[in-house]
Amino acid sequence: MSEPTTAVAPAYDEQAVLAPALERGEPGWLLERRAEAARAFAALPLPTPALRPWRYTDVTRLDLSAFAPAETPIAIEGTVDEGGAYAGTLAGALEDRGRLVADRLGTLIPATEGKFIAANAALWSGGALVHAPAGHAFEEPVVVTIDAGELADAALYPRLVIEADEQSEVTVVLRTRSGDAPLLASGVVEIAVAQAARVRLLIDDRWGAATQDFTTIRARLGRDSDLQVASLAIGGAILKQTVEVVLEGEGANSSIRAVALGDGDQHFDFVTLQDHVGPRTISDVEVKAALAGASRSIYYGITRVEEGAAGSEANQQNRNLLLSGDSKADSDPVLEILTADVIRCGHAATVGPVDQDALFYLQSRGLDRRTALQLLVSGFFQTVARDLAVGGMADDLERTVFAKLARAVL
Repeated sequence: MSEPTTAVAPAYDEQAVLAPALERGEPGWLLERRAEAARAFAALPLPTPALRPWRYTDVTRLDLSAFAPAETPIAIEGTVDEGGAYAGTLAGALEDRGRLVADRLGTLIPATEGKFIAANAALWSGGALVHAPAGHAFEEPVVVTIDAGELADAALYPRLVIEADEQSEVTVVLRTRSGDAPLLASGVVEIAVAQAARVRLLIDDRWGAATQDFTTIRARLGRDSDLQVASLAIGGAILKQTVEVVLEGEGANSSIRAVALGDGDQHFDFVTLQDHVGPRTISDVEVKAALAGASRSIYYGITRVEEGAAGSEANQQNRNLLLSGDSKADSDPVLEILTADVIRCGHAATVGPVDQDALFYLQSRGLDRRTALQLLVSGFFQTVARDLAVGGMADDLERTVFAKLARAVL
């Protein structure tokens, strides 16, 4: 295995990072943070398989210099800037919401945490901010679309900040699209949920066949708040998604749902952390994968219950269906319970083929094997699909399952 490199590609040099930011007229505090991130990028190596979250996704040979940083093409539906509420670009928010952006950007996910995060902090462009002020409920979902079109050999660094003040409510849909040319994406999503606020985030990944995506999502929950994160992993060559939630306030509730549908050589790697800090907090994780061809799914999840999180409840599940002889899944759910006063904490993981009795039953009713598998996989995903926060997404997932398995290697 080659040694990780700390050589800095010219596009990530501090001066190269600052030049476009100066042209955009960004404030001094943001220029300083970009410079700091560029220095962190130069100092940090790429993660290696020696780190547990990267055991099965080896990026030590990834040549970042092969991808030229590009402006992130972003479109936002449901744009609003009135009554204290905002849904729009981060660049637009800098003008009259600069203090809010300064207070939140990079607070939950510092640039110094890792190579990909540092690259994002240095070079993000466009970006999106969704702010729900106290007592405000967005009537419609805010849809953020990143469509790389036919960009090739480019690096994109999407940035999303969601701020939900006390007793507010908002649903955000993040959609990603690209062509089939090589592409690198490294996204960062920061979510702050205040007391009794409610946030729904749906990530709909339909990257092209040669896109590599390394995205980090982190949330901090206040008292009696509620967060739901749902992820649909359909496209891309490599998708590594890290979702971390700190349940800080008493009575906070968090759920993570993820679905991966693989074929060919697709590689999905999910890492979750549910950190129970406050008492009587509740978390639930359910990650499901159905794998055809030579695709692969990895899940590493930690549910941590701190000493002060008495009366907490946690559940963690990872289920994998192997639809072909060459597909593979690895699962490692972990519990770290530091108090004896818990309601219930459990985890479960399964890896195996489709139930042969169920398959035989459907085929005995006149269905061919492929159609029977389509129905079984669609049903397998229903426990996740029914919790999707956006109307029509469950039906869209079902159509996607049927269309992708119609041509998959089984």
